[in-house]
Amino acid sequence: MGLQSQRIDNLLEFLDKMEFSLNNSKLPLEKQHEILENLKQEVIEVLQIAFDEGESTIRRSAIYGLSKIGLIQSLDLFIKALNDSDEHVRSWAAEALNKLHEPQAILPLIKALSDENKYVCFNIAAALKNYHPEQIIPHLCQALKEQEPLSRRRICKLLGEIGDPCVTELLISFLKDSDTLVRYEAAEALRKLKNPISILPLILVLDDPSHDVQVVAIMALGSFGDARAIEPLITIMLEQKDLRYTCLDALRNICGEENIAPLYELLRTNQRLITETSIRIMNNIHHRNLNSQENNPWSILSIRNNYT
Repeated sequence: MGLQSQRIDNLLEFLDKMEFSLNNSKLPLEKQHEILENLKQEVIEVLQIAFDEGESTIRRSAIYGLSKIGLIQSLDLFIKALNDSDEHVRSWAAEALNKLHEPQAILPLIKALSDENKYVCFNIAAALKNYHPEQIIPHLCQALKEQEPLSRRRICKLLGEIGDPCVTELLISFLKDSDTLVRYEAAEALRKLKNPISILPLILVLDDPSHDVQVVAIMALGSFGDARAIEPLITIMLEQKDLRYTCLDALRNICGEENIAPLYELLRTNQRLITETSIRIMNNIHHRNLNSQENNPWSILSIRNNYT
């Protein structure tokens, strides 16, 4: 149809002016409403055609306009636009669906969580969070079991932000996911949910091969304030220098500031033991090497002794 984006903007501006004129006219309110709705419907139909036929710039302008004046009439178009090739179109579509809260958009929005553009994904997640938890949690849980890693990461994150503890056990199962970032997001979500049943599984995560997953598990355990985490955290504090201060912060939250001094003393004692043990071992090695040279008839020391 050859409609340009500027003409779409002009069309929306004209509609605003008509609404202003009608509001200031002497026509009965019912007649004003009828005229305005008829105008809106005509503009909506033009914008929908423009979206279906236009290139990306036209589609952006059209979907923006529809998000302002034709929300419920364009529900199917917004759902379709979640798969558009243009990231701006997908973003506007997610924002429009955020305003609608229509149940039929839930599954398409969940599927769209795999969008590679993080800004589009932010709008999609925002739309999903505006549904009542009972509407979306069952679908999110099902999708978490089925979809690829990027979607699983984002669903774990979303479940943590929704904050319903009913998903705790499901998230615990994803602490063993093959994807590192899925395990990270699952641990982070459990930190936010603060359900006590996740404490022991999070303690097991302290042995995760990923440094980042270990860090979020330590932070989660610190936020719980449960004494069962004290010994495992002290062990990690002693064994892994790069996690030492993260562990100390977590232990401070659990034990209180007054119990941090003994932990620093433990670190100093541990360092002294390491130094003393290292010196003792090096001395043993030195004496062993001396004895070996003395007992070796071909060693320089033995030859020198035999000729003196």
